[in-house]
Amino acid sequence: MVVHVKLRVKTVRGGRARELVALANGGAHSPEPVLVVDEATARELGVSGGEAVEAAVVNGRRRVYLVRNAVELTLIDGGEELSRVRAHLVIHPGLEEPLITDITIDELGIQVISFSKGLWRHREDPPDKVRESAVQEP
Repeated sequence: MVVHVKLRVKTVRGGRARELVALANGGAHSPEPVLVVDEATARELGVSGGEAVEAAVVNGRRRVYLVRNAVELTLIDGGEELSRVRAHLVIHPGLEEPLITDITIDELGIQVISFSKGLWRHREDPPDKVRESAVQEP
C-alpha cells in the first residue's frame, strides 16, 4: 500500500475543478509545489500545452510539459477541507496515476505515518488522529 490523498483541483484560468486521488510521492522532488497528471486529466481540466522540459524519472529522463501556477490544490478528507496550495501542473504523457511531489506534500501539511500501511495525518490533526489512504472511486 502507499499513501494516496484526495485533492480538489481547480484551474487558475477558467476555474474548472474536479476531485482526484493522487499518490503522495516523497521520492519525487520539485523546487515548488507540483501536481503531475496524464494528458487525459489535463484535458479534463482544460489545460494543454505548457513548456517542454526534461524531468528526471526513476529510469532516466523524460520530456514533460510544465504549466506554471496553473492549479489550486485543496486537500480533502471525508468532506473536510484541510489545506490549500497553488501549484504548477506537469503533464506527463503515459503517467499511470496523478502524483504530488515532496514539497507539495509538505505545503499541504501531509505527514506520512506509514507508507506501507497507507496511513497519514494532517499537520493540524491531534497526535492520535490517523487518516487512511484515499481510494479512487470508479
